[in-house]
Amino acid sequence: MRGEHCIAGASILSAISVILLVFAHIGQVSSGTLTNSIYMVEVNVEAYGNALKNVSKTTPGGLYDTKNDYLGKEYGIRQFYRYGLYNACGYQKAGSGICNSTIFGYPFEPLAQISADTPTKYQTQWTDIIPTSSFKDNSWNSGLSRAGSLLIFIGSLFAALAFIVGWIRARICFLIAAGSAGLSALLLMVGSAIWTAIIAKDASISSVKVQYGAKLGILVTAGPTLYLTWVSFALVTLSVLPYVVACCTFRRK
Repeated sequence: MRGEHCIAGASILSAISVILLVFAHIGQVSSGTLTNSIYMVEVNVEAYGNALKNVSKTTPGGLYDTKNDYLGKEYGIRQFYRYGLYNACGYQKAGSGICNSTIFGYPFEPLAQISADTPTKYQTQWTDIIPTSSFKDNSWNSGLSRAGSLLIFIGSLFAALAFIVGWIRARICFLIAAGSAGLSALLLMVGSAIWTAIIAKDASISSVKVQYGAKLGILVTAGPTLYLTWVSFALVTLSVLPYVVACCTFRRK
């Protein structure tokens, strides 16, 4: 295979990978039409009110916020929460929502973050009704999620570097691009694997039942961002070999 063809193939693979990663990074930076549908993990507590009703034998009035008030002020929990790499947003059933301030390495702490929205009179029930589990372990979720997000961020930088340097027609640049793509693939793989493990383990909360066999009403599911990072990992991995071949066979005219 000629070096020119390898460069084109590697560049296309890197370009698609970078574009997908850009979408992965903008998820939940706001509650806008585009960004609200891109998230790493969703925690749906829409049915939690019914579980609480079964346990307390009373209707939990005021448990849910209906006005999109600020998060973390005990004004009421939202129907579902979506977490991105840099932010978390709470949404109503109709789709409207509000987000926290965007910060680097935003921690995934569903128990603490939803507790901060829970009205004071329901705080005890919220903490008592949830059994000991990874979902309830804030430090475990926080530490691993921040590590996973950091690795994805650095991996994204290396993917962008590979794409940019790969356009420079010189063997040393193709070698740098190959190395950057390889590092990107490794970091994206580990970061995505960490997030996959977090979501898979926390998802076990969906099988918990309360009195009379009713489910707890908390669902943890993976979002598009996780799949975008895995696809980006595959694409950037495929770009390594063409960059290496281009480094070995490229000839200037």
